[in-house]
Amino acid sequence: MTAVADSAGVAGPLPASANTGRLASRVAVHLAMIGCIILQRFCFYVGGSPIYFCLLIFLGLAGWLLATGRADLRPLSVAWFAAFAVTGLVSTLIAIDVPDPRITELSVASFFLLLTLYVGLIVRPRPPFDGSRTWDIFLFYVRLCAVAGIAQYLLQFVGIRLFSFMLLVPALKPLLAEPLFNSMPYVAYGSPVLRSNGFFLVEPSTFSQLLMLGVLVEFFIKRDWRWLPLYGLAYVFTYAGTGVLALGLACGLYLLTLPRDAGRMLTFGAVAAGLGVVALIAFPGQLEALTGRANELNYSGSSGYARYVTQFDMIDAVWGETRTLFGFGPGSLERATFYVPGGGNPSLKLFVEYGVIGLATFWTFFATALWRRDAGIVVCFALVNFQLGGGNLLFPPFVVLVAVLCIWSRPPLHEDGV
Repeated sequence: MTAVADSAGVAGPLPASANTGRLASRVAVHLAMIGCIILQRFCFYVGGSPIYFCLLIFLGLAGWLLATGRADLRPLSVAWFAAFAVTGLVSTLIAIDVPDPRITELSVASFFLLLTLYVGLIVRPRPPFDGSRTWDIFLFYVRLCAVAGIAQYLLQFVGIRLFSFMLLVPALKPLLAEPLFNSMPYVAYGSPVLRSNGFFLVEPSTFSQLLMLGVLVEFFIKRDWRWLPLYGLAYVFTYAGTGVLALGLACGLYLLTLPRDAGRMLTFGAVAAGLGVVALIAFPGQLEALTGRANELNYSGSSGYARYVTQFDMIDAVWGETRTLFGFGPGSLERATFYVPGGGNPSLKLFVEYGVIGLATFWTFFATALWRRDAGIVVCFALVNFQLGGGNLLFPPFVVLVAVLCIWSRPPLHEDGV
């Protein structure tokens, strides 16, 4: 039995209630990780909109934590969440009362879905909840995906393709979000080779982001280098640039936020460069394809151009209008005459739909809900990656993952007072 020191400094057995609380905490984290990683593709549809299994699991767990006294509400997060909710409601009412001719229709349901998705971030676990093993549990699933992704990529060369659950088990199609994503991600047009998506994840891009998040947790939180080659090898087979891009920008943001950790960042950069050289020598074809995607910004028909360049055209279409103070209403971006398919991102969507005030209140809520000094690099990556992903604003697996990592990973006696 685990020992604990009493008031006199004498070690004694850990109370049974503490053991029970620790076990319950670990089960809760496992369930959340299974929901947002292993069951990432699973959902059911209501009115054509996907309701992800992971969101139901997360909200159920948050409710259980509150009901059993293992959590409370974070006052600062509640205040900013309420501020965004009021702003969004005002935007919705204005859009209904004064429609804009450039907006074909609204989706009021998307506003309430947004609130439902993020309300879990105002819940803060507290003793007896024990989040000390959250990082380890997360890394277990990252390593599982890395191994599965490598095997998935290599098995296709012997005729075994394990990329689409719809093709493997057609009966699952009504419960899968695959039709909304690139479920058969070929390396290039006309190529028979598929990019690895980690088997469980929706796309190679999502897999690349998970791997880089795992790298940061291993190096900066756990201070363990042993698994980095595994992540690097798995990343090569994704052919995706999003993870590395988010990693680089997150490291830059982290240095600006916490410059005292520059030494560790330089060490990390040296290790990453070393792994890059090894990968370049061992897998020149894959690395050439990966680096070649950096030129996408120069081609108007590419996904990179749509994601990172066309957003400025959409901002220019409404910039300077009084209406941008509160926005054009929920769901208006994708239904606007100036919308470019594939060109959205969370900040653009918030700006167009809920205005400058909505954008400011949401980002303040989101950043303050996740921020913590001892895991600053993870928070920086979460915020950068959130913005880079076009659909991350309404992608529950990402929101649940960063909420659990940043909010549910504190040791049982930690109190931040927020």
